[in-house]
Amino acid sequence: MQKDHFGGYYPNPQFVRKEYRSLCGEWKFAFADDGEVPEFSRTIVVPYSYECAASGIGDESVHRCVWYERSFDVRPHGGAVLLHFEAVDHRADVFINGKAAGSHCGGFTAFCLDITEFVQTGENVLTVRVFDSLDKSQLRGKQRAKEESYDCWYVQTTGIWKPVWLEYAGDVYLTSFRVQPSLGGEVSLSLRLSEPEAVRYFVYDGDTEVAAGEVPRGGREAETSFCIPSPKLWSNASPHLYRMKLVVCGEAKDEVFTYFGIREISVREDGVYINGRREFMQMVLDQGYWKDSGLTPPDAAALEKDVALIREMGFNGVRKHQKIESHIFYYLCDRYGLYVWAEIPSPYQFDEHMRTEFARDTADILTQLVNHPCIVCWLLFNETWGVYGIKDDREQQAFVEKMARFVKESDSRPVITNDGWSHLNSDILSLHEYEQNAQSFADEYRERSYVVTRKKINRNHYGYAFADGYAYAGQPIMISEYGGISIAGSGGWGYSEAESAQKLEERLRGLVQSVENIPYISGCCYTQLTDVQQEVNGLLTTDREPKLPIETMRRIFAVGKQ
Repeated sequence: MQKDHFGGYYPNPQFVRKEYRSLCGEWKFAFADDGEVPEFSRTIVVPYSYECAASGIGDESVHRCVWYERSFDVRPHGGAVLLHFEAVDHRADVFINGKAAGSHCGGFTAFCLDITEFVQTGENVLTVRVFDSLDKSQLRGKQRAKEESYDCWYVQTTGIWKPVWLEYAGDVYLTSFRVQPSLGGEVSLSLRLSEPEAVRYFVYDGDTEVAAGEVPRGGREAETSFCIPSPKLWSNASPHLYRMKLVVCGEAKDEVFTYFGIREISVREDGVYINGRREFMQMVLDQGYWKDSGLTPPDAAALEKDVALIREMGFNGVRKHQKIESHIFYYLCDRYGLYVWAEIPSPYQFDEHMRTEFARDTADILTQLVNHPCIVCWLLFNETWGVYGIKDDREQQAFVEKMARFVKESDSRPVITNDGWSHLNSDILSLHEYEQNAQSFADEYRERSYVVTRKKINRNHYGYAFADGYAYAGQPIMISEYGGISIAGSGGWGYSEAESAQKLEERLRGLVQSVENIPYISGCCYTQLTDVQQEVNGLLTTDREPKLPIETMRRIFAVGKQ
């Protein structure tokens, strides 16, 4: 029997119901570029995209439309039957027993369909049609927009690429919630329900109940607050989590199990503060690719191995680059105490379609991730991708400003408008610098006033730290990309090349020390965690084998200043 893709974890550890069924595994599959219902001539292993070997197909060519089908059983149940897709790229149309049950657009965001009215007790048939393309207006992340890979863009991902599962819920059920704790222990709880109903909540520290109450029946949206005595705070050093049970009253009760952490994030000129304590952000850039499964983690164990390795290598944070990762990844970061910079995957064209896609997906991503204590920053755009005229185009600047306002009104975390250069009103001034000579790096960044006004960032022709009309206003300054060193003979490219592992170690020591010794730099992010397809500048290979001993890397990177 095939191993459950979740590896013992609930598919969404922040939204757990007692009973679920994984629909990962073998499905019928067909290419149908004309969009018409095909003859299912082959099979695919879900949740891997057809482009990768783990799917059982391994065809990297571009197909406009693909179809999936499988049967599943439903037991007698008094409540709702919910169908979850964690991600389908790009537009999915879902049919149950031949009837249209719902659609979703957005390749990185999760969605849930109430299929109660479409299913019958016993066997049912689930069919999914997916449309995708090389459209630059949709959020692509690091997926190539051509038929061949190039530079740092990789094989596209089409169709179902994250887990699918079935849940049994109550007749009235919880659709989403928001937990907003304060350092004093006061917690604001917002709920959304399928229909108005009373909700009970129970909060636990370990096995000890520390808070309980009831939100009376009102509308489909309800709010309450409660206090936790002597609150224990969540941080990198002590990632304490509280468990919570939410019970929706009704004939068939809906029970959801979740958790939260209590922590506060603020920024000052000298850095990021977690719970009032300054934290030097010592991060690594992680694109979340695997050799045989592309953007999809092989399983939950692979995700846990990555998170554990990042901590063991001396980093206290990770920049999840151009990807919304698995629910389980963020849970593991919550549990291990690993800070995360969450990044909206990039489009590559500025037009009305792009603006619609970006606004919709950004709202969905915030809803999906906002309760994770590990996330300390939202990053909207990277290196002007999708807003190539941001330096001086007022229309593009206005759109980015609008999106930044939306995020800040939705959440209190810091927001970065355009990571790398040409910032607008970012809360953190995050710069990219691939200078490979440690002394030259130190010389270029010696004077803060020069860096924020006159320095050509990364010595490139794109511009300066700020876009036209914007200026430094006392933000903390970080080097959010640097390094990128490969080893000679690796069969791909890096931003520079070391002759051997020994030379790589020497180069790493020099670069890391040069960054950490710049007095006003309050964080940095090394490129990158693993090799990815043709880009071979990882600290680990695509198989997650370290290029230097883990303890050596820990001695290099765990020097972070406070």
